[in-house]
Amino acid sequence: MKYEAVHAPLSVYMLADHLDAALAAGEDLMVRGSQWCALAEKPGEPLEFATRQRQLAEDVRMLELMLVARILKARTHALSVAEFDDRFSVVGKLFASGTAILLDAIEESSDARSTDFDTGDDIVAYVRSRGLIAPDAADVRLASDLTIDDSFLVAKRMALGPLLDMAAAFLDALDVQYDLFVEEEPATAKTRLFELDVMDRVPLN
Repeated sequence: MKYEAVHAPLSVYMLADHLDAALAAGEDLMVRGSQWCALAEKPGEPLEFATRQRQLAEDVRMLELMLVARILKARTHALSVAEFDDRFSVVGKLFASGTAILLDAIEESSDARSTDFDTGDDIVAYVRSRGLIAPDAADVRLASDLTIDDSFLVAKRMALGPLLDMAAAFLDALDVQYDLFVEEEPATAKTRLFELDVMDRVPLN
């Protein structure tokens, strides 16, 4: 297993953590999309199908919110890193400007009335707004319509593929410059995990 090296500034650790978590959320989104497609192909008993579909839809929505939250946190730390490390001045500002469109999603996330999935219509409205079906489509016609891939519109604003590519490229650049992921001896690794756990429990002013 790999662990972060100890010489990077805290803001770099935080940025890398949020980028890594955003990538994980994006991958999980695609997995849920595959599960949703599989369910739609073999719906089975109607009541059970409705329950399972709602759960999958809620999972997709939760992962989408997690992704947005992590990207916005990463955006803040990217600007911080750009201020003290000239090597990341350009890429940090580009990442911040490229993800600024997601700032508008904060206000929407506090009002879930349009995505509560209480009826089939609401599910259709949600998948339509995320680009899974055409803007004029009245309903989901094929199971493949529920595929979540690079074209999925995160928060109705930004395609998932380019967003994850941006996060992955930034994380790779941080790793190259700061050696964030290095092999450690088992004893050292355990000590490092304890240090990170303690640091995570200390409130930041």
